[in-house]
Amino acid sequence: MKKLMTGFLIGFLAMGIFTTAAVAGNDSPGAVCAMTNDPDANQLLCYDRDAKGVLSEAILIDTGGQGSGGDLDPLASQGSLIFSSNGLWLFAVNAGSDDISVFRILPEGPVLAGVTDSGGDFPVSVTIFHDLVYVLNAGDNPNIAGFSIAHTGLLTPISGSTRDLGDGAFSQVGFAPRGEALVVTDRLDNEILVFGVEEDGTPSADPVTTSSEGLAPFGFIFNQDHLLVSEAGSGAVSSYEILPDLSLYVLSSSVPNGQAATCWIAGNPQYAFTANTASSNISSYSVNRGKGTLELIEAMAGYGNLDIDIAVTPNGRFLYALNAGAGSIGMFRVDPGGELVDLGMADEIPVEIFTQGIAAN
Repeated sequence: MKKLMTGFLIGFLAMGIFTTAAVAGNDSPGAVCAMTNDPDANQLLCYDRDAKGVLSEAILIDTGGQGSGGDLDPLASQGSLIFSSNGLWLFAVNAGSDDISVFRILPEGPVLAGVTDSGGDFPVSVTIFHDLVYVLNAGDNPNIAGFSIAHTGLLTPISGSTRDLGDGAFSQVGFAPRGEALVVTDRLDNEILVFGVEEDGTPSADPVTTSSEGLAPFGFIFNQDHLLVSEAGSGAVSSYEILPDLSLYVLSSSVPNGQAATCWIAGNPQYAFTANTASSNISSYSVNRGKGTLELIEAMAGYGNLDIDIAVTPNGRFLYALNAGAGSIGMFRVDPGGELVDLGMADEIPVEIFTQGIAAN
């Protein structure tokens, strides 16, 4: 049975499965949330995750905004739903109503703290560093816009923080690990934009733009200080170092996996994984932590069904794939050698073809 929760204290998960990343151990339970992206009323779809990585007890929680609806992958982005690194907040974009929802994570579950205008049209990606939050608006007149977050979860626009991006098709915004830079991928022009972040939280006036090593740079993660970027048009991943002048130095150039539509990337300190939507599978890479170089482990490490996003738990032990074709969330254990062990599918509440975003805690 579907359970609908609003932005008040949620009575579900009384055992406190929403353990924060800061205190979660290797065998701690947690939660996995996806975003329905429903055009009538966007909702979180949250599952209890047990210590073995298996999902159960699905519920729906209103975001207070509207999704975009549409066909497969309507947001074309990574980072539309994210936990903060300390596990205390969950952020969701509402592309249909042009706003951002912030949830406070309590032991009993997520509580809606507020909904704030995104500062642009069609928000698709969000990122946080300490008390700074930035959103990528990918609709008409694409831009990034900044906010400060209060201890209550209230977002306040940062004066002078909006930066127009010009023409392009932009997929993700994300902070560098120390918050000194903001990265944006442009899959149309095959470029990666890097803004410096000033002391007042505003970006530099203009980004430093570097051509991607492969076609259609889409999602990215950081492994230590190394930037790992998935390439939807090349079926590959490249890695870079951000230099002091904000240009990118290539560490591994377009390491192929032989799969199609390599859009989403997630990982842990040793491994990176990509969701290859058109091939309906997941590839695995090893990451040299000291050098940031990449090596393909398995081109087909796991199988999905039009998998359009993936997430890895903070402890690095479990991976979850949003399978739009099957209406489910695929569950995997990450073994010490980087192998993926299939744990089955969670489909208590089926996902729609336009569902977007997945986050694990």
